Amino acid sequence: MSCFFFSLIALNLSNNFNTNLKVKKSFQKITITTAVIVISLFFACKKNEVAASSYLPQDVKESCTISPTEFDSWFATGKVSENGLVKPASSVDFPHNNNCDFYKWSEQMFLWITSPSSGEYGSGGTVMESPEFYTVTPENNGQRELISHKKGELLNMSSHITQNGPNRLPIIFDKKGQMYEVETLAEETTEKMLVLNSTGQKTEFDHLKANASGGISFFDKRGNEIRKVKPIFKRKYKTKFILQEFKLGKKSVFLDSNGDIIDTETGQATGDALMTVNGSLVYYISMVNDVYAYFLTGAKDGKLNGSQFPTDSIGRNAIIAYAKAQGKTLKNPDALAIELKMSWVEASSIKDLSNYITIDARIPTYDTINPKKWTPNGERIAKLALIGVHVVGSVAGHPEMIWATFEHLKNAPNASYTYVNKENKIDTVQQDGGNDWLLNNDAKDTVVNVSHIKDKSGNLVSVYYDNDTKDTLRFTVSPSNTLRTKPWGVAPTGVPNQRNKNAAESNSEIISINNSVINKLLGNDVRKNYILIGATWTEGGFGPSGASYSAQNTTKGVAIGTSQLANSTMETYFQHGKDFYTNGSCFYCHSGNNGLAPSDLSHIYEKLNPLVFKTK
Repeated sequence: MSCFFFSLIALNLSNNFNTNLKVKKSFQKITITTAVIVISLFFACKKNEVAASSYLPQDVKESCTISPTEFDSWFATGKVSENGLVKPASSVDFPHNNNCDFYKWSEQMFLWITSPSSGEYGSGGTVMESPEFYTVTPENNGQRELISHKKGELLNMSSHITQNGPNRLPIIFDKKGQMYEVETLAEETTEKMLVLNSTGQKTEFDHLKANASGGISFFDKRGNEIRKVKPIFKRKYKTKFILQEFKLGKKSVFLDSNGDIIDTETGQATGDALMTVNGSLVYYISMVNDVYAYFLTGAKDGKLNGSQFPTDSIGRNAIIAYAKAQGKTLKNPDALAIELKMSWVEASSIKDLSNYITIDARIPTYDTINPKKWTPNGERIAKLALIGVHVVGSVAGHPEMIWATFEHLKNAPNASYTYVNKENKIDTVQQDGGNDWLLNNDAKDTVVNVSHIKDKSGNLVSVYYDNDTKDTLRFTVSPSNTLRTKPWGVAPTGVPNQRNKNAAESNSEIISINNSVINKLLGNDVRKNYILIGATWTEGGFGPSGASYSAQNTTKGVAIGTSQLANSTMETYFQHGKDFYTNGSCFYCHSGNNGLAPSDLSHIYEKLNPLVFKTK
């Protein structure tokens, strides 16, 4: 609205100025020129508002909103300002009265990390680029490192994202869509590969052979066949959904806990890579805030209680004291522990960069002479645009953390969904159309969310997809069309959580808070172009079971809120279609034995090395 009134005032001043002048051709030219400039300014100011309002239903029931007074309080100056610095939510004082409290926390945290790091943060960049955050390096020989952010030093991006399950193993799907983790032979290179035989005894496995009937036979080192083989898993969580990989030449054979061979979609379990329709790879980076970094370091140093992430003033104060003893003053300790994962694309692939948060970073480069296999050959500096963010944080009463995700509104089309309007009636929004999406050049395409690229040992390799009819679609390393199958994090049917009786009510809460925040951001605030897809947690902060809430499963450890949540840039190929999927929650992969230990919840915690301090 401020842009609108600014334009009216400017136009009025222009008219008054020219009315008082003598009517001459030169002055008429001034009038026309001024009017054109003012009208251009008006539409420039309105650009973001129009984009957001055309994407989100504006007649949604206002079931989750923030008041102007409360929104003002989010800003460091106490008043909303265009692209202004937002303070983090106080996680120590988190109220957790209803779903909306969780969604408001998510919105404030997103606005905080994407705020320009000016004023108290120093000049340049965003808060997430400031020294308050640390980059988490990709896993190398089972280890990760914390890299402090320093002025003038560029961040390093990865071109692939590894999808791991609760045992931190790669994920794969069978033909029916069931998700499994995979233990590979590569992990057994320093010890014997043992399996169980028909009598339940441990036997050393050596090789596979295809038999005369077209099946697979297992043999020991002496060439004796091992009958009724069952794998011996080293991992302990959800072993029913772990597969052991065996090699038959270049082919992988997967055995489940019962000894049955499982027919999988692509025959490999590796990381995924994603490409925009304009040919830019999607790049990824993970970060944690200083509270997380010092909590982890103190816990691994034996100086802090590391049984769960901090949720109260006692835990916060212990971390503050530990950091202070190392000469560190935490910037925003009330934010508690924050973990981020972000997706970016090259700015050169974006039509209107003014609608994106940008960063300069180092990205890997590839030799692309072979269209079916790109091999890494170095790195370069590039300007990148933000397209997706996971914001995860511990809050009062919820050591399992809140798991929220955001996307740029032009990433990918939404599938059809319902919502409740202001007249308390359910409306339906049909699937988005068009061909101008960043990750989809034809919204009518029915072959969606099918990976064209797999990352393997640093290479980007083409893949093929076999459906149940045995049709084969072969690809080069190329873009694929993406669709958000559950636009606001819940399945279209069933009961999504204990506070919403249907999907329409849940969707309305997410749409409502998006409208409330976006409509209060001023002018061309670039954050207007990013939307909350949803957030999930467990009732009462119980250890997550990994399952999603349903009318048939209301136990305290199930995921609630938007419990079928997926980000189209980071879980592109793990959205599980449009229907409800019991294991479709973030917590399926981020849970271990219903535990609340940080290593049960976070994929990075266990292998992340603590900070190293200079000796005094």
